[in-house]
Amino acid sequence: MKKAPIKHNRLRRMEKHDYTSACIYLITVTTEGRKRILGSLVGDSASAAVIEPTALGTYVAEAFRKTAAETTVKTGCRVQVLHYQIMPDHFHGILYVRDTLPADYALGKIIAAWKSCCSHALWDASSSGAQNFSIEKTPLFSRGFNDRILFRKGQLQTWIAYLNDNPRRLWLKIHFPNRLHKVYDFRAGRKGHEYTAVGNTFLVTYPERIQVRCHRNLTDGEIQTEVGKYMREARRGVVLVSPFISPAEKAVYDACYTEKLPMIHIVNRGLDGKFIYPSGRDFSGCSDGFILVLAPYADYSAETTAARISRAQFLNMNDFAADLANVALKCDERDEEASH
Repeated sequence: MKKAPIKHNRLRRMEKHDYTSACIYLITVTTEGRKRILGSLVGDSASAAVIEPTALGTYVAEAFRKTAAETTVKTGCRVQVLHYQIMPDHFHGILYVRDTLPADYALGKIIAAWKSCCSHALWDASSSGAQNFSIEKTPLFSRGFNDRILFRKGQLQTWIAYLNDNPRRLWLKIHFPNRLHKVYDFRAGRKGHEYTAVGNTFLVTYPERIQVRCHRNLTDGEIQTEVGKYMREARRGVVLVSPFISPAEKAVYDACYTEKLPMIHIVNRGLDGKFIYPSGRDFSGCSDGFILVLAPYADYSAETTAARISRAQFLNMNDFAADLANVALKCDERDEEASH
C-alpha cells in the first residue's frame, strides 16, 4: 500500500540541511498554550498597529541577543541577531550563524539554551514581572521551534519586512477573521488540484474567470495595451487568474490592486505552515476580500526552496491558472505560445 506523504509539522528540521553550517535562520517560537503574555496589540487601525511588549516580552528579546553573544564566546563562532519581532503569543528572530558551529553545538542547542533562560525568567517574578502565572513552573515556550532557512537573494529583506508587518497583519486577522482563514487541501479547477488557500475562496465560483498570460518581452506600450485589455474585463466583474510573474502580468496586478478588482494569485511559496501567510499586498487584498491566494506547492518542497523559479515551474504555474480559468479573453487574440 502506498503511504501518504508526510506533511511538515513546522517543528521538524529540514532534511539534508547541516544545522551547524554558516547560515541565516528565521526562528519562530510560541508560548505554551499560546498565552498572550509577551505583549499586547495597540492602535485603532491596521496602519497604526504596534505591539507593546510586557516586561517578560522585553526580557525574551534581550535574552535572544544575550544567548547569541554567549554562543560566540563559548564556541568561538560568530552568531549575530539581525532582527526580531515580539508578538503577544510568539516571537520571531533572525539569527545569523556566521561561522561553522562545533558538531555538538548545532542550532537546536542555541535555541534550547535561550528558551530555558526565558522559562527561568518566567518563574522568577523579580525578573519577569509574571507573578503567579506559573506556579508549577510550566515552560514559557511550547516544545520545539520553527526555522526557515535563507536560500535566495533578497530573502533577508523580505523576512525583515515580514517581521515589521506582523502587528498590522495581526490587527487585520482580529478584525477580519473570516477573510484570512487558511483552508488546507482546497480543491479547485476542472482537474480538482489541491491548494493551500487564503482569502476570498468564493472567487473560484464566479461565473467568469480568465487567465492573465503575457509575453515577458513586451515593450512599455505593449504592456499598457495588455493592462487595458485585462482591466476592461476585471471592471465588469471577471476574475483574473495568474501567477503574475512577467512584467506585463505584474503591471496588470498593480492596476487591478489599485482599483481592488477580483484576482486569484497562484504563488510559488508554501502556505501550509501555521506561521506562514501571504505577504505584502496579497495579505491586504485578502483582508479586503478581492484577492484569493492559492499555493499549489508544499512548504519546503523543491519548488519553494529553489533559488530561482525555473521555466518548467513557470509553465506549471500557468497550467494551474489555465485550469482555474473558464472563459477566453474576449478582446484581442493572444499568442498562447509566446508566454514566458
